[in-house]
Amino acid sequence: MAPSTHKPAPRYLTIGGALVFLAAMTTLVLISRSVNAPILPYVAALVLGGAMVSVALWRSGPISGWIVLLVAAIGHGLALFGYAPYEDDYFRFIWDGWRLVETGTPYGIPPENFFDDLSVPAPLQDVLEWMNYPEHPTIYGPTLQGLFGLNYLVSGTNELGLRLLFASATLGLIALLLRQHPPQRVALFAWNPLVVAETTLHIHPDIILAFFLSAALLAGRRYAALAGLFLGLAAATKLVALAAFPLLFRLRPIALVTALATLAVTYGIFAIQGLGAGFDSTETFAASWYFNPFAFQALVLTLGGGWGRIAALLIAGAIVIWLHASARDLKSLPLAEIFGIILLFAPAVNAWYLLWLLPFAIGRDRIWPYVASAVLPLSYLTGLHLGDYSLEEFAVHPIAQNVEWAAIGLALVFDIWRGLGRKHDSSAPSTPVETPQVSVIIPALNEEDCVGTAVRGIKSAAPNGICEVIVADNGSTDRTALEAMNAGALVVSEPERGYGAACLAAIAKLDPKTNIILFMDADLADAPEDAHALIAPLIDGHADMVIGSRTLGTIESGAMSAPQRFGNWLAPALVRFIWGVHYSDLGPFRAIRRDALERLAMADRDFGWTIEMQVRAAKMDMRICERPVLYRRRVGTSKISGTVRGVILAGWKILYVIAREAFGDFDKGTSRARPGTSRKNQPVTKQPHQANTP
Repeated sequence: MAPSTHKPAPRYLTIGGALVFLAAMTTLVLISRSVNAPILPYVAALVLGGAMVSVALWRSGPISGWIVLLVAAIGHGLALFGYAPYEDDYFRFIWDGWRLVETGTPYGIPPENFFDDLSVPAPLQDVLEWMNYPEHPTIYGPTLQGLFGLNYLVSGTNELGLRLLFASATLGLIALLLRQHPPQRVALFAWNPLVVAETTLHIHPDIILAFFLSAALLAGRRYAALAGLFLGLAAATKLVALAAFPLLFRLRPIALVTALATLAVTYGIFAIQGLGAGFDSTETFAASWYFNPFAFQALVLTLGGGWGRIAALLIAGAIVIWLHASARDLKSLPLAEIFGIILLFAPAVNAWYLLWLLPFAIGRDRIWPYVASAVLPLSYLTGLHLGDYSLEEFAVHPIAQNVEWAAIGLALVFDIWRGLGRKHDSSAPSTPVETPQVSVIIPALNEEDCVGTAVRGIKSAAPNGICEVIVADNGSTDRTALEAMNAGALVVSEPERGYGAACLAAIAKLDPKTNIILFMDADLADAPEDAHALIAPLIDGHADMVIGSRTLGTIESGAMSAPQRFGNWLAPALVRFIWGVHYSDLGPFRAIRRDALERLAMADRDFGWTIEMQVRAAKMDMRICERPVLYRRRVGTSKISGTVRGVILAGWKILYVIAREAFGDFDKGTSRARPGTSRKNQPVTKQPHQANTP
């Protein structure tokens, strides 16, 4: 349950949160303007202010969006009067802006080459004097370089222009977030002292990345090309935004094309000048920089520097891909967790990197991002800032680092524990089916030798509530339809070949009273007497879907080929890895409640039907169970496992469906025809004078 659904907190807590935020910003500004600004009270104001604001606002009542913006604007306005006593990155931004305006590119040449260059204007000589790492060319992306150039044209060497730029970007981001989330949730970000400190006060540009990512999500599927443009600009701001690029597969193809074109243009403008585009310094940073790490530190200590960095990259990359894949749709994409994983395995973790993820923590009901924003300012307690000569200049004090990661680790454990509890609570049974009306669907293609026996067998087994048997004739060239009619089945013709197409055709002709659907094959491999076990959990209200598991049951010798057995292991293993739902089989003998099937918006028309159903049920957190069934040698030759071509095509399609469902947007299914809706031009053939019900 999201915090906003709880009983609202007293209004004085909301007011108190705003006052604490403004008090923290006032304190930071005053300390920053003092001579030899003391680091301990400065960090204390950030830590205590962030913690108190988050606690006060966590259960806050309704707030006007205008109030959220106004209070945030006041905080940024205060920060305009401060200094950045512990940061000097902005000197590089001013220098890059000048270089861009003067030569067309800031890349390729380290600033130290200009130390004795008398042609450099005096104000820029002062900038050079305070710049960090002048021996390295700039690392900042093309999007930022364009902004630095514009800032230099307007403000010259005055850092006030950069402060105004980043403050405006933050307020713009808040406005975007207010269009997506309740104001009381946005206030957790907008009134966070760390957010204002790391943008307007410390002059870090990471908020630009967050702005473009948020704009891309807001554009979404409605404006796919615009979403691609924003994602391209985000990656051209900082390459870490590439971690969000898999979401492009959830949009129309134009989004991916636009994103890649944006990257090509922004980087290409500089690359064609022959001085590079910052990748040389990026490589240096990735290979040698080391500051305030967590999991990365453990890997380096265990595997050594080189292998440790490779392991960190591979582990983080795999988890990021899994997080993308496990998201149900664009709205549920866990960008906060994705960037959190990157920081967990990163060799350098600065407090301002939290600007990548904090906007996307809104509405996620996780406390770890806010705990992180309260404790990561402790990373400012380095040997340099503390004047502690027993530490290296950029080494965080051990006590501060231990407090950071202990607090974040405990918050993560708490969030995981709470999430598991909620998942358990959501598994309560639904309402039992008082009057079961079961329709049996049997897809068939050239099954004249066995379809009649299959129909009579399921009728004789008489599952509780059976009302009709529908045979979907999938373009048979033999007497399949006639044999099915003679056995008492309703026959639906679907000339388009494909298992899924046949099933969809039958679903479109279901009796309106049907509330449970049983799928079985026509080849006599499924034992009709097992139907009772499949239907019972649905009637009792203990499941939404029941899979007849051949793996848990009995498989006759020769009933399944080796490729079938391998595929039957691989596909469920992938589903369990991505969505955390354990299946033991992709068996075609299955039952599902009709309302559940309609929510799945089934669309696959061939070999991917069964895996699509199981994956979508997993993504929707449906209650799924398996029952052991007997699987016998089929009559005739299998259309899939009976040929090498069939095995290859089926295997490829199953893997494709898993990938499509992993990186596709489930909500796209709402635009498809829902199962159970009428379909025109769908012929139905019925045995004359034959009742529909057995």
